[in-house]
Amino acid sequence: MKQNLFLDVAIMYEKDCLIAKKKEKNVVLKHYYVKNEYTKKIKHDKGDYFTLSFDDIIMYQEKKSLETILKKILKTFLKKYHKGGTILIIGLGNSSILGDSFGVKTLNQIIATNHYNDIYTIPKVALFAPETTNKTGISSFKLISMVVKDLKPDLIFLLDSMATENLDYVNRTLEINDCGIVYADALKDNKFINQKTFNIPVLTIGYPTLWNRKNGYFSRLNLEEDIKIMSEIVSQVINELIIS
Repeated sequence: MKQNLFLDVAIMYEKDCLIAKKKEKNVVLKHYYVKNEYTKKIKHDKGDYFTLSFDDIIMYQEKKSLETILKKILKTFLKKYHKGGTILIIGLGNSSILGDSFGVKTLNQIIATNHYNDIYTIPKVALFAPETTNKTGISSFKLISMVVKDLKPDLIFLLDSMATENLDYVNRTLEINDCGIVYADALKDNKFINQKTFNIPVLTIGYPTLWNRKNGYFSRLNLEEDIKIMSEIVSQVINELIIS
């Protein structure tokens, strides 16, 4: 089961949680802040949530607009949380299932630098794709825990596909937060991956690829092309921000 997009529930609490809303070049940017008293109602952790909603024109003709806005958001988070140590970027999901492949496809286009010698002054970036328990036979959460324990990063990035109950959001929304994610591990209780889990700041970039209905999950016909474009956008922004 995929985590649902924050916008699905945020719409009911905009009076209490919405900090800012603006439209830039056909991209609707919303900034929410969830306080402690709303975490149980909204079922999302305390922290900042940014959502970007856009149309087909942005997706296929004006990608630069989306890149510019995403870069501003991530730059703010990096300034707040990155203290110069290793950044661990985790691509969650199943690479063999298109609707669950956004995290891995994006990860495959990000530049890893953690293996370079100390003579290089560029930031240390390590990449990890745990896949799913059904594919590896090993708890994905346990694999992540082992990597974090060994690497001791000072910041974790999670990249993952999400689900949404609103068809308008499918493939046309991006969520960025500093609250982590609820990671579904096969045959196990859902695990939280957030700052409390490893005592490390966690940033999440989620892309809703599935429409969550009572009788199952559905996707758009152009899902493959949309994931290709969005994975290129997100990976390019991350590479430019961290490496350059």
